[in-house]
Amino acid sequence: MKKIKILDKSFSKPISCLTAYSPSIANILDGKIDLILVGDSLGSTLYGMNNTQGVTMDMMKNHGAAVNKEIKKSLKVLDMPYKTYNNKTDAYKNAKILLNHCNPDLLKIEISEKKLFILKHLVDKKVNIISHIGVTPQSYKNFNKIKVLGKTSKEKDNLLKLAQESEKLGAKAVLLECMTANTAKLITENISIPTIGIGASRYCDGQVLVFDDLINLSLNDKKPRFVKNYFNFNKIAGDVVRKYNREVKLKKFPSNKFTYN
Repeated sequence: MKKIKILDKSFSKPISCLTAYSPSIANILDGKIDLILVGDSLGSTLYGMNNTQGVTMDMMKNHGAAVNKEIKKSLKVLDMPYKTYNNKTDAYKNAKILLNHCNPDLLKIEISEKKLFILKHLVDKKVNIISHIGVTPQSYKNFNKIKVLGKTSKEKDNLLKLAQESEKLGAKAVLLECMTANTAKLITENISIPTIGIGASRYCDGQVLVFDDLINLSLNDKKPRFVKNYFNFNKIAGDVVRKYNREVKLKKFPSNKFTYN
């Protein structure tokens, strides 16, 4: 796979995106999918947080830089963490820090009508932005309160307007999270930049999942409906650990093969 230079609707196939928080996972993903996202979902995935509001700039810098070292072909996307883009000054200052330290191709920010001015300011400063609309996790302390959007005409219209305004202001793509299929379809058909969905149906121009959910590494037993497990890493790893434990107890490990003489 050649590195994608421009995020547009000229893709012959839908855009694929997965998260990575470590060099080893980034190495596995690079060149096999279109976008690699260092998401603030690392708060719950790696640090055991109940939400993403505790994710810091240092966390994003450290994981973003570590992942960046292993990505040569896929596009790199990095989340701006909670409260780091509340005003124009902080938004651009923190965006520059992440861009300089992690070298992502795009930054992603969660957008509401009140945050559109931030999107415009960053785009005016030549920052490539993905606009994240629909359910915006940084707005929630309790993820159990998250509900699917777009069920009412008002919600559907508001989301469409937000997506259209995001395009007008220069976003490179719009991420749609947890909305009805007909709302995602409506948005995708009425903007010219790509839509990337998570819990937003097959009608989007692309899809994103958290890698840990993909392989069932997540500690969360109550996974959202949109999560599909492609591989049960928890079960395989558990079997391996039990085998290791058994060999240690029986003094089968380390054998001579794994011993310095």
